Amino acid sequence: MKNNSSIRLGGVLSYITVFINIAVTFFYTPWMIRQLGMSDYGLYSLVISFISYFILDFGLSGTVTRFIAKYRAEGNQEKIENVMGLTLKVFWAIDAVILLVLASIYPFLSNIFIGLTPEEVDKLQILYSIAGLFSVLSFIFKPMHGAMMAYEMFVETKVIDMAQKVGTVLFIVIALSLGWGVYSLVFINGLIGFISSCACYYVFKRKSCVNINLRYYEKREMKSLLSYSMWIFLISIAQRFRLTFMPSLLGILSNSTQISIFSLGMSIEGMVYVLASALNGLFLPRVSKLLYDGNRKEVTLLMVKVGRIQLYIISLLLFGFLILGQSFLKLWVGDGFENTYYVVLMLTATNIISLPQHVASDVVAAENKVRYTASYTFIASALALVLSIVLAPKYGALGCAFSFCIAMSLNLIQINLFYRRRLKIDIGYFFRECHIKVLPIIILISLPFYILCRFMSIHSWILFIIIGALYTIVYCSVLYFCSLNTFERQLVQQLFSIIHKK
Repeated sequence: MKNNSSIRLGGVLSYITVFINIAVTFFYTPWMIRQLGMSDYGLYSLVISFISYFILDFGLSGTVTRFIAKYRAEGNQEKIENVMGLTLKVFWAIDAVILLVLASIYPFLSNIFIGLTPEEVDKLQILYSIAGLFSVLSFIFKPMHGAMMAYEMFVETKVIDMAQKVGTVLFIVIALSLGWGVYSLVFINGLIGFISSCACYYVFKRKSCVNINLRYYEKREMKSLLSYSMWIFLISIAQRFRLTFMPSLLGILSNSTQISIFSLGMSIEGMVYVLASALNGLFLPRVSKLLYDGNRKEVTLLMVKVGRIQLYIISLLLFGFLILGQSFLKLWVGDGFENTYYVVLMLTATNIISLPQHVASDVVAAENKVRYTASYTFIASALALVLSIVLAPKYGALGCAFSFCIAMSLNLIQINLFYRRRLKIDIGYFFRECHIKVLPIIILISLPFYILCRFMSIHSWILFIIIGALYTIVYCSVLYFCSLNTFERQLVQQLFSIIHKK
């Protein structure tokens, strides 16, 4: 019961954190740009994105979660302490390499970023030093986040994440209001990130009572650890590559306008993904336990239970954008981005199938079959790239988005066949209980609003918010009475009860 309430509260905190991130994107970022000026904001964005290419954990954070969850299910405390020791030593070795790489790049920053003025290069070098130092210091604590998830410390993890985001924004607002400039921005970001990493380490050590065995080394287990993490790393690289490479491709085959159209669509898709996947990772420990007990039927039932909840959220976002997306883009960024509406729809279309199936991806992790999904991801990424090269010269951003949609659709077919044949998940039952029972009701709710907005000009934020709120109220009310089962209604009632008490 304690685990259920922890998952539930962790999920609520995940969505609060996501909404904070969205609020920051829409309100805080424009203010920060005005305070810094375009040049300093560009330098800040440049140094953060450039260093992020080097601060990769090579899939080891996800590996820690998987291995510890497995050993917890088996009740093997010694294995947990050993694998934590192995992982920390690997992270320290990687951290040393990152430090050497960042230090060796420093003298050549002016040669790399030749478009910057001498004054901007001087600023960049200082910003690079500050961000690089804190990144290296924080990196050694990266395994703690995965370990906390494996120990089902969902509430603690989300509270630390939320405190980091709110604290960063709060102190940056104070610093910029006092005129401290871009250096303070990077310093505060780095310092609070480092404090958050230390907090994760402290909380994990105190609550788990795990004595990390740094003296342990076993070649076969190290090989297993690195083998699994490498597949996770390759998946993340392939997933990042297939979308983030598109703007560069458009720069080669099309023009800057198409880059802007696609990049804005990619940003919105990223926000939708983060909001819809807030529950990801919360169920891996439970899945590992069910699989260890041989209870595969319960895994399918859990997949349906979680999938229906995620489908409600994802559908509200996607159908809401289908209805109001064109008006939103016109109000938010003005004219010239009409095709971004279609880009977003194509980039997010497959999410309505893939995101509710996250429990199945936990099964993949728990059973160490990541190499199969990695292969499918690489095939999809390659197909998206080839199709984009063909379509981008003529169709620009729309061609790239269509290529992505086709590749991801074929990837979904492969993945679902894999779930059914290799993992023995009853995918037919999942779709019957999840999509077939829920989507027709959502379509019937959304259709009148879609028709209304096609014949109505939404020219103000007030009217946009009124229609959006009305759609959300109707959506939630109809689903509550016509679609939610007993468990889902109890979940809603418990949530409102908690809010009422607070």
